Amino acid sequence: MIIFVLNERLKELNISQNKFAKQSHIRPNTINDICNNSTKRIEVSTINKILIQLNKIGIRKYSIEDIIKYKHE
Repeated sequence: MIIFVLNERLKELNISQNKFAKQSHIRPNTINDICNNSTKRIEVSTINKILIQLNKIGIRKYSIEDIIKYKHE
């Protein structure tokens, strides 16, 4: 099962979903769905925008493994 852990990254960075959505130019509903693991699909361009913004505001460098995990069922 694929799970999104964006919410954990946002908590680490002490940034709200709304503020992150505005900064990354992604709809707030999309960020909310990703954070709550209720998204059915995600565009590669959205993942790219998320990683670009995380790397702008974070201390360390983020990669796709920092926001998407695979969990064996």
